Amino acid sequence: MTNITFEETMPIRDESSNRAPSQDVTLPIDSEERPEGSLRETIRNPDLVAFQLNDTSNPYNWSMGEKLMITAIWVLANLVTCIASSIFSSGNSSIRAEFHVSVSVATLGVSLFLVGYTVGTPVWGPLSERFGRKIPATIGMCLFTAFCLPVALGKDIETILVGRFFCGVFGGSALAIFGGGLVDIWNPIQRGVAMAGCIGSIFGSPLLAPVMGGFIVESYLGWRWCHWLSAIMGLFCSLVMLAFLPETHGPTILRRKSKALRKAGNPEAHCVYDNEQTGFKTLITVYLVRPFIMLLREPILLLITIYQSFIYGILYLVLVSYPIAFREVRGWSLEISGLPFLGLFLGIILGCAIVVIYTKTRFTRLTIINQGVVIPEQRLPVMIIGGSLLPIGLFTFAWTSHPDTHWSGMVIGSIPVGMGMYMVFVQCLNYLIDVYLQIANSALGANTFVRNFFAAGFPLFGPAMYHTLKVDWATSILGFAAIAMIPIPMVFFKYGHKIRGMSNNIANRK
Repeated sequence: MTNITFEETMPIRDESSNRAPSQDVTLPIDSEERPEGSLRETIRNPDLVAFQLNDTSNPYNWSMGEKLMITAIWVLANLVTCIASSIFSSGNSSIRAEFHVSVSVATLGVSLFLVGYTVGTPVWGPLSERFGRKIPATIGMCLFTAFCLPVALGKDIETILVGRFFCGVFGGSALAIFGGGLVDIWNPIQRGVAMAGCIGSIFGSPLLAPVMGGFIVESYLGWRWCHWLSAIMGLFCSLVMLAFLPETHGPTILRRKSKALRKAGNPEAHCVYDNEQTGFKTLITVYLVRPFIMLLREPILLLITIYQSFIYGILYLVLVSYPIAFREVRGWSLEISGLPFLGLFLGIILGCAIVVIYTKTRFTRLTIINQGVVIPEQRLPVMIIGGSLLPIGLFTFAWTSHPDTHWSGMVIGSIPVGMGMYMVFVQCLNYLIDVYLQIANSALGANTFVRNFFAAGFPLFGPAMYHTLKVDWATSILGFAAIAMIPIPMVFFKYGHKIRGMSNNIANRK
């Protein structure tokens, strides 16, 4: 187990390579387990470039204001791309009428965006390790903005769907990189709070998008302005990232410092990351091969990934299930039928508040009692509570869905659904980071790949399921599946310590 301090900290290098991982664990500055290139070694070797005590170039030592600004930029980036991911659903009816396509083809606009997420994520992660956070994230946002244009201007459905796919590929840069960007600047306690904000934008914005899109589509602007809005937001975010997002990746900062010193006349200047192995074979192994080997061999990673993927699938399933429940069954207009998404959004806000309060109180107190030792299973009580709220909300939604029953029951049921989805998802992510530490990039690579495919697939089978089984039984099936998932965090809360101790891949075994 790793001792965590809240003052001067340095990242541990990944023992499997000479790289500093994006998902780091931190050690006290005076620890004997210091990474190569520490203050002690710098004293012995003055040509070795490393972060010094109170070094202002170390992102861990930046001011609270700077860290909050960086976190806000990551929140904005995910807000922009996640709104774009789902706002397409608002114009489905108009697109079907204009291009004479089926429901399934129109739904591909959402699914192909998410497939693009899946394809892009394994690429953006390695790029952020080699070139830092800022350059890949900014390039990705700029290209995302560019590919919003063929969607807004497309004269045939093929152009629109191809544009949506590439929007997902390049929009996935923020989703792939933000976790590493937060770990660069926050300690594990603070990271939990920062992660809550970013995950809130990832979860909340796809639900706000149909509310916004419904009013845009029904106005004189039409469905194309949903995608002009995405392009405008993408351009704004690109400019913000270009102007205000600093580089936070420690190894990249040190490589640049050593390169500058060599140019300035010290040919011996170097850092421990100058000779790191970032060739094609290494990237393939770390980001494409090892993740899926771990997924098959690691019960923690496998079961948490299944649970998180189910939650993520529901998030995008509601984009097709809510229109059926409120437009088709209850006969509401497009604008008004988007408003029930606000019940889910309120649930996400409440879930976010619970995660933040728990992290800042009980989780922090337990960490202090454990002398700074973070025990991953202490993240799970919130997940258990969230997992219990989810089926309660789903069943409430299901059995108040008859048009003769007042609509308020469905909206009230949406609140615990939003709370449960958020609380499970964010704590799954935090738990995997705490468990896998230096190889969390590989663990999260497999996790992200699988859950994005779930999210892409759920909207495709959703209309058939809801039309065949009707809203009550289709939603009830999801409720029963959610009940079946509840034991997963319970088992890991009780036996996670033993399971971690038996693994050869898990860095955090204590």
